Amino acid sequence: MCDHCGCRNFAPIAELTGEHDEILRLAWQVVEATHATEAEQARMDLRALLDLHVRKEEFGLYPLLVACGRITRMRSDDLEEEHVEIRRSLAGGDFIRRDYYALAAHVEDEETDLFPAARFAFDEEEWALLEAAHRAAEEYEGGRSRRRT
Repeated sequence: MCDHCGCRNFAPIAELTGEHDEILRLAWQVVEATHATEAEQARMDLRALLDLHVRKEEFGLYPLLVACGRITRMRSDDLEEEHVEIRRSLAGGDFIRRDYYALAAHVEDEETDLFPAARFAFDEEEWALLEAAHRAAEEYEGGRSRRRT
């Protein structure tokens, strides 16, 4: 993915980008797995990371971009629906190359459109709110993990 605008110099965007890299790595592992146990482990790891990542975007990045007027509510809803479709494909156990490419297109859209939009639209207040949304998503995940054990 590109980094021509410097958006990755902002910690929340760098974090989301790093997660995108890992999400795509795990998704490819699911598609290319040769053993059922390998595929299932990659699928479980991918679902866990996606759940965390989606919370950061849907409760942080997207609403802030809507509030700044950089994307419409309809665009945000479309992106959220893509998250649902990706999760549905994973849950169905039939995550195939087509699903991987749809996921990669979603990631590319965010990295080449939304992340630069945030870089130019956000001021210190929005960056602080995005950072807080990331920490809240991680705390939520941590609390969920503790309750399962």
